[in-house]
Amino acid sequence: MMLNKNYLIVLLIIFAFSCVDDSDHGPYGSDNIAPGKVIVNEIINTAGGAVIYFTPPADEDLLYVKATYNDENQIDREVIVSAVIDSLNIVGFAQQGTYPVDVIAVDRGENESIPTVINISPLEAPIHAILNSMEGSQDFGGINISYLNPSRADVSLNMSTLDENGNLVFRESFYTSQANNSYSFRGYDPEPITFVIYVEDRWGNQTATRSFEVTPLEDVFLAKEYWAIQSMPGDESFSEYGFSANQIWDGYWSNQWNCGHTNFLPLPHQLTLDLGQTAKLNRFKLYQRGGSELYKHGNPKRFKMYGREDLNGLPIYDPDNPGGGWIYLGDFESFKPSGLPPGSNTAEDYEFQDNGEDFVFDYDARQHDIRYIRLVNVESWNNQMVTVIGELSFWGSVIN
Repeated sequence: MMLNKNYLIVLLIIFAFSCVDDSDHGPYGSDNIAPGKVIVNEIINTAGGAVIYFTPPADEDLLYVKATYNDENQIDREVIVSAVIDSLNIVGFAQQGTYPVDVIAVDRGENESIPTVINISPLEAPIHAILNSMEGSQDFGGINISYLNPSRADVSLNMSTLDENGNLVFRESFYTSQANNSYSFRGYDPEPITFVIYVEDRWGNQTATRSFEVTPLEDVFLAKEYWAIQSMPGDESFSEYGFSANQIWDGYWSNQWNCGHTNFLPLPHQLTLDLGQTAKLNRFKLYQRGGSELYKHGNPKRFKMYGREDLNGLPIYDPDNPGGGWIYLGDFESFKPSGLPPGSNTAEDYEFQDNGEDFVFDYDARQHDIRYIRLVNVESWNNQMVTVIGELSFWGSVIN
């Protein structure tokens, strides 16, 4: 009898606790009291936005501070920062003007403070300054567009051309965050062309267009079916570890398993190519070995290039002077848009190399008739004692 009575008491206690209404319970440490107002200390208007410095309320359960506003297209926007941060960065405005912003504190129970209403007045958005800074000039196979982007905004330069009926035809986009740079839109015949360009940011804001009329310089792609390795004293084999030197001109480069590859030996490393045709060279592209090896391993960072029309009368090879008897075509250095150390790459880095790194020969180098190329790799990315090349391409005026 006593056992049954105790058992009944335990059941009643369990039942009582199960009937407790927990609907008023919120996250641990929260209450039903809204936090105090945010104190805004300073507003600094910036290009396309503003930075709001504030003092948060002292509530112990404060979770975050947010800014809510409508952009110039009446689209709702929100920026949230942790309670330990003292500023909100508003970005993405394309047009100058005055825009109201509500600054609100939120606690662990999602209780919101009374908004602190302020006004921001964004300065001119970067896209407009970039467009206004543009200069267009005649280039090999197209037009070179130089621009200034001091805030390093992520933007795209979008290029169209006019067809014979005066209609705009979109051609390509170039994505960049570089502060002071240029880009060449190529692949056009040497005849007058109107290039139409606008700038767009990552929020979809677009500028008006600017038009440039230029006549591209002749720029013929040197066909690769005539290419071959010209084995010369001092040259390294680029057919090591299962790779083949002819992968340097097979038309593929993004895959890390498609490249020419030397042995691991002290630099410099030397490669001699027979282009199988004679040309006055305008420029070349070097495509790095891609994939996980981009901007590291044996991809050339600093290298020299020499040329000759024929191989008659060459002096005895001197390893201390690999260009002896050759025409000097230039010193070149690979560029990494992000500037990050080897092993860390951005989307811009990958796109830059997938398009091929474009090098233009200077005026003196362009005056010579060239059939044979000697490339001397002086320094590889990440200082590796090896050289890898994903692809090489040349353009110019073919003589025979």
